[in-house]
Amino acid sequence: MDQNGQVPPFEPEEYERVEAAAHIVGKSPEDFVRDAALAAAADPFIKALGQARDRVPQLAEVFASQDAPAAGTSTASWPDPAPLSSRDLHDVRHGHAA
Repeated sequence: MDQNGQVPPFEPEEYERVEAAAHIVGKSPEDFVRDAALAAAADPFIKALGQARDRVPQLAEVFASQDAPAAGTSTASWPDPAPLSSRDLHDVRHGHAA
């Protein structure tokens, strides 16, 4: 879809591919395209993509208006919640019976 909301026309090779695919499954090109469009419209993933298309610009405005630095640009790092030493890695007493 272009910026004016218009779908650009298919190239001749694309029409040929649709016709070939339609004939493989035994449908007319019109029925093949209609069935594919109906299946895509019912697909939850396709629906989510359509909703994301509308929400991404809204989220971009929200993030652009934030004063916080972008992720990964902070100089402070998160502490390691369970630091290990080389002794921990080489300790042979991991609960094995002697």
